[in-house]
Amino acid sequence: MIKEADAGKLKTATAEYLASLTARPDQWDSHYNLGNYYLARGENREALASFDTALRLEPQAVLAMVNASIAYARLGENDKAEKSLQRALKMAPGSAAANFNMALLKAEQNQPKEAERYLRAAFKADPQMGAAAYNLCVLTAKDRMDEAVTWCRKAADLRPQEPKYAYTLAFYQHRNGDIKGAIATLQELINRRPGYADAYFLLAEIHMQQGERQKAEAVYRQALEGKDLNSRDRYRIQMNLQALHTP
Repeated sequence: MIKEADAGKLKTATAEYLASLTARPDQWDSHYNLGNYYLARGENREALASFDTALRLEPQAVLAMVNASIAYARLGENDKAEKSLQRALKMAPGSAAANFNMALLKAEQNQPKEAERYLRAAFKADPQMGAAAYNLCVLTAKDRMDEAVTWCRKAADLRPQEPKYAYTLAFYQHRNGDIKGAIATLQELINRRPGYADAYFLLAEIHMQQGERQKAEAVYRQALEGKDLNSRDRYRIQMNLQALHTP
């Protein structure tokens, strides 16, 4: 995607950035930051090597343990990921990042009760962690819908820039029988993020279930009148609108 003329500039800038990260090889955070660079690039083995070096220099670097667990998990080495997180939690039981990542690991291992326990610990440690609230919403929705809606509302309030949180709140409001609440949540989401197509689809679906075909049609037309949809979503909405008029 990068033009040939800019490739050299990018290579030079990257080299300068890496040089700045390794300018002080005797400091643990230099290797930690280098590990984060590799982690962001998906170079997980290289990331682990850097995190290991950081931990040799500073055995109490909890964030290096947490990020090493992410690299292990991406490599499918969940046992090592869990050991790294256990080490972090032993060092810092109140670490929001360590508890959150352990929760994700437990969820992947199909241990929902353990996942919920760690998510609650993460949110207690950091009441601004919208991702923890969102995941608690999804977990509790299986058998505690009222609580799920509460968690989703917290997530949406904490991270209004994340449309998925508001959409999920509306989804569970609808499932919980709060039709007016779901519609209001979706309308507000559409006003704030007019390019988020899923909000239009769910809102139109709710109107159709209520026997309000004209309102569903109006939702789709509102979407098409805007300029924020990508071509794929615009086509999908056009097809849905056309289907409303098909006998």
